[in-house]
Amino acid sequence: MLSSLFLSFREGLEAALIIGIILVQLAKFNKTTLAKAVYFGAIAGLVVSAVGGVIGFNEAKEMEKAGEEIFEGIMMVLAAGLIAYFILWLHKNKQMSSQVVSQVEKGTSWIGLFVLAFLSVLREGIELVIFTMTQISQDAANVAFGSIAGIVLAIILAYVVFKTTLKYNLGFIFKALGAILIFLGGELFGEGLVKLFEDGGEALETIGMIVFIVPSLYIFLKDDINRIKGQKKSNEKPKVS
Repeated sequence: MLSSLFLSFREGLEAALIIGIILVQLAKFNKTTLAKAVYFGAIAGLVVSAVGGVIGFNEAKEMEKAGEEIFEGIMMVLAAGLIAYFILWLHKNKQMSSQVVSQVEKGTSWIGLFVLAFLSVLREGIELVIFTMTQISQDAANVAFGSIAGIVLAIILAYVVFKTTLKYNLGFIFKALGAILIFLGGELFGEGLVKLFEDGGEALETIGMIVFIVPSLYIFLKDDINRIKGQKKSNEKPKVS
Protein backbone atom coordinates (compact mmCIF):
# COMPACT_ATOMS: atom_id res chain seq x y z
CA MET A 1 0.00 0.00 0.00
CA LEU A 2 2.83 2.41 0.82
CA SER A 3 4.34 1.87 -2.62
CA SER A 4 1.08 2.66 -4.41
CA LEU A 5 0.53 5.65 -2.11
CA PHE A 6 3.90 7.18 -2.91
CA LEU A 7 3.67 6.53 -6.65
CA SER A 8 0.17 8.00 -6.89
CA PHE A 9 1.32 10.92 -4.73
CA ARG A 10 4.20 11.66 -7.10
CA GLU A 11 2.10 11.40 -10.25
CA GLY A 12 -0.78 13.28 -8.66
CA LEU A 13 1.48 16.07 -7.44
CA GLU A 14 2.94 16.68 -10.88
CA ALA A 15 -0.52 16.81 -12.45
CA ALA A 16 -1.87 19.04 -9.67
CA LEU A 17 1.06 21.45 -9.96
CA ILE A 18 0.57 21.73 -13.73
CA ILE A 19 -3.15 22.43 -13.27
CA GLY A 20 -2.26 24.97 -10.57
CA ILE A 21 0.17 26.76 -12.86
CA ILE A 22 -2.49 26.91 -15.60
CA LEU A 23 -5.01 28.45 -13.19
CA VAL A 24 -2.46 30.96 -11.86
CA GLN A 25 -1.62 32.07 -15.39
CA LEU A 26 -5.31 32.46 -16.27
CA ALA A 27 -5.66 34.70 -13.24
CA LYS A 28 -2.67 36.78 -14.36
CA PHE A 29 -4.15 37.13 -17.85
CA ASN A 30 -7.57 38.07 -16.34
CA LYS A 31 -9.16 35.02 -17.96
CA THR A 32 -10.58 33.33 -14.87
CA THR A 33 -13.85 32.71 -16.74
CA LEU A 34 -11.99 29.95 -18.58
CA ALA A 35 -11.06 28.17 -15.33
CA LYS A 36 -14.06 25.84 -15.66
CA ALA A 37 -12.52 24.41 -18.82
CA VAL A 38 -9.41 23.50 -16.83
CA TYR A 39 -11.42 21.88 -14.04
CA PHE A 40 -13.59 19.89 -16.46
CA GLY A 41 -10.50 18.77 -18.40
CA ALA A 42 -8.70 17.68 -15.24
CA ILE A 43 -11.76 15.76 -13.99
CA ALA A 44 -12.21 14.07 -17.37
CA GLY A 45 -8.55 13.03 -17.41
CA LEU A 46 -8.87 11.65 -13.88
CA VAL A 47 -12.03 9.68 -14.72
CA VAL A 48 -10.56 8.15 -17.89
CA SER A 49 -7.37 7.21 -16.03
CA ALA A 50 -9.33 5.66 -13.14
CA VAL A 51 -11.56 3.61 -15.44
CA GLY A 52 -8.58 2.44 -17.46
CA GLY A 53 -6.69 1.54 -14.27
CA VAL A 54 -9.57 -0.49 -12.82
CA ILE A 55 -10.15 -2.40 -16.06
CA GLY A 56 -6.45 -3.06 -16.60
CA PHE A 57 -5.84 -4.14 -13.01
CA ASN A 58 -8.82 -6.52 -12.99
CA GLU A 59 -7.82 -8.05 -16.31
CA ALA A 60 -4.26 -8.54 -15.09
CA LYS A 61 -5.47 -10.14 -11.85
CA GLU A 62 -7.23 -12.88 -13.83
CA MET A 63 -3.99 -14.19 -15.32
CA GLU A 64 -2.61 -17.59 -14.44
CA LYS A 65 0.10 -17.57 -11.79
CA ALA A 66 2.99 -18.18 -14.21
CA GLY A 67 1.75 -15.53 -16.62
CA GLU A 68 1.14 -13.15 -13.72
CA GLU A 69 4.77 -13.35 -12.63
CA ILE A 70 6.05 -12.57 -16.13
CA PHE A 71 3.53 -9.76 -16.62
CA GLU A 72 4.35 -8.24 -13.24
CA GLY A 73 8.07 -8.44 -14.01
CA ILE A 74 7.61 -6.67 -17.36
CA MET A 75 5.52 -3.96 -15.70
CA MET A 76 8.16 -3.47 -13.00
CA VAL A 77 10.93 -3.01 -15.56
CA LEU A 78 8.70 -0.68 -17.60
CA ALA A 79 7.81 1.31 -14.46
CA ALA A 80 11.50 1.62 -13.62
CA GLY A 81 12.05 2.93 -17.15
CA LEU A 82 9.36 5.56 -16.62
CA ILE A 83 11.03 6.60 -13.38
CA ALA A 84 14.37 6.90 -15.20
CA TYR A 85 12.64 9.09 -17.79
CA PHE A 86 11.16 11.18 -14.98
CA ILE A 87 14.63 11.67 -13.50
CA LEU A 88 15.88 13.01 -16.84
CA TRP A 89 12.81 15.27 -17.04
CA LEU A 90 13.25 16.37 -13.45
CA HIS A 91 16.85 17.31 -14.26
CA LYS A 92 15.31 20.05 -16.43
CA ASN A 93 12.30 20.88 -14.21
CA LYS A 94 13.15 24.59 -14.17
CA GLN A 95 11.53 24.84 -17.60
CA MET A 96 8.24 23.29 -16.44
CA SER A 97 6.56 26.54 -15.45
CA SER A 98 7.61 28.43 -18.60
CA GLN A 99 6.47 25.55 -20.83
CA VAL A 100 3.04 25.48 -19.22
CA VAL A 101 2.74 29.27 -19.46
CA SER A 102 3.55 29.06 -23.17
CA GLN A 103 0.89 26.40 -23.68
CA VAL A 104 -1.68 28.48 -21.80
CA GLU A 105 -0.93 31.49 -23.99
CA LYS A 106 -1.42 29.37 -27.12
CA GLY A 107 -4.57 27.63 -25.88
CA THR A 108 -6.71 30.44 -24.55
CA SER A 109 -9.92 28.99 -26.00
CA TRP A 110 -12.28 26.87 -23.87
CA ILE A 111 -11.54 23.76 -25.93
CA GLY A 112 -7.79 24.42 -25.95
CA LEU A 113 -7.59 24.71 -22.16
CA PHE A 114 -9.86 21.68 -21.70
CA VAL A 115 -7.57 19.55 -23.89
CA LEU A 116 -4.44 20.90 -22.18
CA ALA A 117 -5.77 20.02 -18.71
CA PHE A 118 -7.16 16.69 -19.89
CA LEU A 119 -3.89 15.56 -21.48
CA SER A 120 -1.82 16.81 -18.54
CA VAL A 121 -3.81 14.66 -16.10
CA LEU A 122 -4.21 11.72 -18.49
CA ARG A 123 -0.46 11.49 -19.08
CA GLU A 124 0.21 11.15 -15.36
CA GLY A 125 -2.76 8.78 -15.06
CA ILE A 126 -1.36 6.43 -17.71
CA GLU A 127 1.99 6.35 -15.91
CA LEU A 128 0.21 5.59 -12.64
CA VAL A 129 -1.75 2.75 -14.30
CA ILE A 130 1.54 1.20 -15.39
CA PHE A 131 2.94 1.55 -11.87
CA THR A 132 -0.22 -0.06 -10.49
CA MET A 133 0.26 -3.04 -12.81
CA THR A 134 3.42 -3.88 -10.89
CA GLN A 135 1.27 -4.74 -7.86
CA ILE A 136 -1.27 -7.18 -9.33
CA SER A 137 -0.20 -9.84 -6.83
CA GLN A 138 -1.32 -7.58 -3.96
CA ASP A 139 -4.80 -7.07 -2.56
CA ALA A 140 -6.81 -4.81 -4.88
CA ALA A 141 -8.41 -2.93 -1.96
CA ASN A 142 -5.01 -2.00 -0.49
CA VAL A 143 -3.71 -0.84 -3.87
CA ALA A 144 -6.86 1.23 -4.47
CA PHE A 145 -6.73 2.79 -0.99
CA GLY A 146 -3.05 3.67 -1.36
CA SER A 147 -3.62 5.21 -4.79
CA ILE A 148 -6.59 7.30 -3.67
CA ALA A 149 -4.79 8.45 -0.52
CA GLY A 150 -1.73 9.45 -2.54
CA ILE A 151 -3.78 11.50 -5.00
CA VAL A 152 -5.66 13.25 -2.18
CA LEU A 153 -2.39 14.12 -0.42
CA ALA A 154 -0.95 15.40 -3.71
CA ILE A 155 -3.93 17.72 -4.24
CA ILE A 156 -3.66 19.02 -0.67
CA LEU A 157 0.08 19.68 -1.00
CA ALA A 158 -0.37 21.38 -4.37
CA TYR A 159 -3.03 23.62 -2.83
CA VAL A 160 -0.65 24.54 0.01
CA VAL A 161 2.16 25.16 -2.49
CA PHE A 162 0.10 27.72 -4.40
CA LYS A 163 -1.30 29.37 -1.28
CA THR A 164 1.96 29.84 0.61
CA THR A 165 5.55 30.83 0.01
CA LEU A 166 6.33 27.16 -0.73
CA LYS A 167 5.58 27.97 -4.35
CA TYR A 168 9.06 29.51 -4.52
CA ASN A 169 10.64 26.21 -3.46
CA LEU A 170 9.25 23.78 -6.03
CA GLY A 171 12.80 22.74 -6.87
CA PHE A 172 13.32 21.49 -3.31
CA ILE A 173 10.03 19.55 -3.33
CA PHE A 174 10.85 17.82 -6.60
CA LYS A 175 14.42 17.17 -5.47
CA ALA A 176 13.21 15.32 -2.36
CA LEU A 177 10.61 13.36 -4.34
CA GLY A 178 13.15 12.51 -6.99
CA ALA A 179 15.68 11.12 -4.51
CA ILE A 180 13.06 8.83 -2.97
CA LEU A 181 11.79 7.85 -6.41
CA ILE A 182 15.25 6.76 -7.56
CA PHE A 183 15.53 4.16 -4.80
CA LEU A 184 11.98 3.01 -5.44
CA GLY A 185 12.79 2.68 -9.13
CA GLY A 186 15.90 0.66 -8.30
CA GLU A 187 13.81 -1.71 -6.19
CA LEU A 188 11.24 -2.11 -8.99
CA PHE A 189 13.97 -2.75 -11.56
CA GLY A 190 15.70 -5.34 -9.38
CA GLU A 191 12.49 -7.17 -8.47
CA GLY A 192 11.34 -7.07 -12.09
CA LEU A 193 14.53 -8.75 -13.27
CA VAL A 194 14.13 -11.51 -10.67
CA LYS A 195 10.54 -12.18 -11.75
CA LEU A 196 11.68 -12.47 -15.37
CA PHE A 197 14.85 -14.46 -14.58
CA GLU A 198 14.14 -16.46 -11.42
CA ASP A 199 17.55 -18.17 -11.42
CA GLY A 200 19.24 -14.83 -10.78
CA GLY A 201 18.04 -14.67 -7.17
CA GLU A 202 19.11 -11.93 -4.76
CA ALA A 203 22.38 -11.35 -6.64
CA LEU A 204 20.53 -10.29 -9.80
CA GLU A 205 18.18 -8.09 -7.78
CA THR A 206 21.12 -6.34 -6.08
CA ILE A 207 22.95 -5.84 -9.38
CA GLY A 208 19.78 -4.46 -10.97
CA MET A 209 19.28 -1.99 -8.12
CA ILE A 210 22.89 -0.77 -8.34
CA VAL A 211 22.75 -0.44 -12.14
CA PHE A 212 19.61 1.68 -11.84
CA ILE A 213 20.35 3.75 -8.73
CA VAL A 214 23.98 4.78 -9.27
CA PRO A 215 23.66 6.41 -12.74
CA SER A 216 20.24 7.85 -11.85
CA LEU A 217 21.64 9.54 -8.74
CA TYR A 218 24.57 10.89 -10.73
CA ILE A 219 22.31 12.41 -13.40
CA PHE A 220 19.91 13.73 -10.78
CA LEU A 221 22.60 15.32 -8.60
CA LYS A 222 25.12 16.27 -11.30
CA ASP A 223 24.32 19.99 -11.24
CA ASP A 224 24.51 20.07 -7.44
CA ILE A 225 27.86 18.24 -7.48
CA ASN A 226 29.28 20.62 -10.09
CA ARG A 227 28.00 23.61 -8.12
CA ILE A 228 29.69 22.37 -4.94
CA LYS A 229 32.93 21.75 -6.85
CA GLY A 230 32.74 25.26 -8.29
CA GLN A 231 32.23 26.77 -4.83
CA LYS A 232 35.21 24.84 -3.48
CA LYS A 233 37.43 26.01 -6.31
CA SER A 234 36.39 29.62 -5.81
CA ASN A 235 37.09 29.35 -2.08
CA GLU A 236 40.52 27.82 -2.73
CA LYS A 237 41.62 30.65 -5.03
CA PRO A 238 44.16 32.92 -3.32
CA LYS A 239 42.78 36.32 -2.48
CA VAL A 240 44.48 39.28 -4.14
CA SER A 241 45.62 41.76 -1.52
